Formats: sequence, C-alpha cells, structure tokens
Amino acid sequence: MIKYKIRELIQQHPLHNGRKVTLTYLAENVGVQSSAMSKIANNKGYNTSVSTIEALCKFFNCNVEDVMEYVPDE
Repeated sequence: MIKYKIRELIQQHPLHNGRKVTLTYLAENVGVQSSAMSKIANNKGYNTSVSTIEALCKFFNCNVEDVMEYVPDE
C-alpha cells in the first residue's frame, strides 16, 4: 500500500508565506480540490496523479519519498 505523509509534512512545515498550512490551503496551492487533498492526507486508498505528487514536492520543497512511502500489506 502507498502511504501519503501529508500530515507529517504539514507538521514539519506549519507555515507557508506566513500562513498556517491547512489541507484547504494546501489544496488551493497544489491545484486540487479540498476533498481530494483530504482523501490523500487521510490515506483512504486515494490514487492521485504524478502531477499532484510533483506539486506537493514543489510546495514543500522536498523529494517524492518525503511525500509518500510503500508500506507492505500485513
């Protein structure tokens, strides 16, 4: 399973341009709907595009492995 680490990134980077990073703020800046960002952040089996992953990397100035990781099924 792919696990997204959005909440961890928000905790590590709580401010962006002086504003608190919320899922809504993040969605607006990444270019996806708030509901999609919520599904990604809550790891509800949501499949997202490479362009969204790229936008998240750009927003947080990080690498792909900082945004998501593979977790083997138990």
